[in-house]
Amino acid sequence: MLNETFSNPSELDRIDTPILSVSDLNAAVRHQLETRFSPLWVEGEIAQLTMASSGHIYFTLKDAGAQVRCALFRTRAARLAWQPRQGDKVRARAQVTLYEARGEFQLTIDTLVKGGLGTLYERFLQLKSELEAGGLFDAERKKPLPGFPRTIGIITSPQAAALHDVITTLSRRAPYARLILYPTLVQGAEATAQIVQAIASANRHGAADVLLLCRGGGSLEDLWCFNEAAVVRAIAASALPLVCGVGHETDTTLADLAADLRAPTPTAAAELIAPDQARMRSLLEMQQGRLRQRLTRQIDEAAMRLDGYSARLRSPMALLERQQDRLNQCRTRMTHWIERTLDRHKRGLSECGLRLQALDPSQPLQRGYALITDAHGHLIDSIHKAPPQSTLQLRLADGRLEARVESVLADGS
Repeated sequence: MLNETFSNPSELDRIDTPILSVSDLNAAVRHQLETRFSPLWVEGEIAQLTMASSGHIYFTLKDAGAQVRCALFRTRAARLAWQPRQGDKVRARAQVTLYEARGEFQLTIDTLVKGGLGTLYERFLQLKSELEAGGLFDAERKKPLPGFPRTIGIITSPQAAALHDVITTLSRRAPYARLILYPTLVQGAEATAQIVQAIASANRHGAADVLLLCRGGGSLEDLWCFNEAAVVRAIAASALPLVCGVGHETDTTLADLAADLRAPTPTAAAELIAPDQARMRSLLEMQQGRLRQRLTRQIDEAAMRLDGYSARLRSPMALLERQQDRLNQCRTRMTHWIERTLDRHKRGLSECGLRLQALDPSQPLQRGYALITDAHGHLIDSIHKAPPQSTLQLRLADGRLEARVESVLADGS
């Protein structure tokens, strides 16, 4: 039949349109689909779910009247905070396309959320976009963590199970660290304001070297306070380094993206903050061993060089004797210099003693002079300071006299 169909060459001559290969046709259809349809949201039920070893997830999205094949590739699947299952009601943000190799119409999934949470997740994506545009998630603004924090501030609920896990981990890994709890709600309408206030209080307090914001896992609604813009901005504005350990490994909040370091769980956050004491001791012992080996090698090499120098010396003892002679000469000169210096200082001290003795105000008293003061102890060195009838104190060598001025006579009177 095939030979008969094109047995007449004139049949081919009547084909006006270009002849395409199957690959070209499928590529053109794919281009038309992706150009015609922007990414859109589709709602349905998961069926024919396949979890590939590559990490990709393939399934059919169906409703009562139709179905469509879907592909959720590994990088997107790794971001899911939940595990898709057969029969799940979901909403998918997808690109309409064609799988060229098989010519199959399909959807390439960008975002997959459980049914009933689509609106909240859309809000999450909107906030993420706005805050990311504001630079709050930029790697350049993230602060390094201290290597060995002495004080760790924990921001969580006192009733949270995560608090017990964190304290247990820190007590094991860093028993030397002081822990400060900044209590706050971690779920509900009032949690947002309390978390913001706790971060601000920790920064004002200034006692912690690093902060740990944590709570256990939960649904998107349970963790929503960690997606609020106020919390994200408070984390970004914190002067203290902040580690976020919220939820389980598959949970990702906007607080995680703004934190200086994100941990998959509260326990993992505690492990990232505090270095393992046993591991650090092991590393130190290993470094100590390497240092000992290096020093031993350097000492051995120095000893070998010394042996070489010794072999080249003709008379080591003669050199030693000359050095000893020089040392004795230096010692003798030093002794003489010290003796001369001491004698000079002794003479100086003796002269100073004689001068001080001559200046001693009590010396003239021994020769019959008196030191005269008024009733207030002020020295009288002029007749104008001792008017008639004033009382004077006369200090002699062996005591004091009290006198009254009867009259005042100036020299030459």
